[in-house]
Amino acid sequence: MKKYPAVIKWSGSKRLVASQLAQQFPRFERYFEPFVGGGAMLPYSRHRKGFAGDIIPELICLWNEIKEHPSRVADEYERRWNDLQKRGADVYYIVREDFNRTRNCHDFLFLSRTCVNGLIRFNGNGDFNNSFHLSRPGINPETFRQQIYEWSKAVSLIEFKAQDYRSTLADACEGDFVFLDPPYGGTKGRYTKDEFVLNDFYLELERLNRMGVKWMLTFDGKAGERSYDYAPPQELYKAKFLVDTGNSAFVKVENKRIDKIEESVYLNYDIALSPANLFQ
Repeated sequence: MKKYPAVIKWSGSKRLVASQLAQQFPRFERYFEPFVGGGAMLPYSRHRKGFAGDIIPELICLWNEIKEHPSRVADEYERRWNDLQKRGADVYYIVREDFNRTRNCHDFLFLSRTCVNGLIRFNGNGDFNNSFHLSRPGINPETFRQQIYEWSKAVSLIEFKAQDYRSTLADACEGDFVFLDPPYGGTKGRYTKDEFVLNDFYLELERLNRMGVKWMLTFDGKAGERSYDYAPPQELYKAKFLVDTGNSAFVKVENKRIDKIEESVYLNYDIALSPANLFQ
């Protein structure tokens, strides 16, 4: 299947392994993605009716704009990008200040494409606080415009809502499929002020199992020498394998080193293909 360059930069994106993960998708009627982020898996929903959510309102606003008004998204980005080329880095910080005051989703897109390593990061007050990437002026507007149009078509049947993952999954039933890419257990402060509570999440997985909903979960794993062991209870899933999802942007920015990331993938259904043949 055609590969889609990232339209929204997002730390932890599965873009590099999206096509391989999609080969393990089961048959399904409707697609659900309650932690949508950069939406790398959305084009693999096979143009079926889908539902995607996230608790960051400006992110969902941006997805809806890409879906419904791609020309406006491209124009807004081009205007800010041209201003950046003419006036320099000060433009970035003016846009960042405007975004923290208004939560304009077009500001959010520009910041995500021009901040250090494309790293979406908020402070304790919920304000975007990453800096300008001095050596990266952002993607060329004409190239980006074509990508935005392609993504608009790819997500045309996806309904986006700003809400908690449990609200996104409330109507999921037998025959549906859910792709889950939540933050690591205990994560707080990088993307949002709210903490991701593991026990609540495991209860939701148990509920989906009872409903006959199939799901794929990318979750705990390793980053360099660090290990994040938050495996769900074994009775909740049927299969597990590891996938190399790239390098840690956080470590690269904060500690000036490169840590390879391996994430665990959990499935509550049986798979026919050997994951070892897909991730080489």
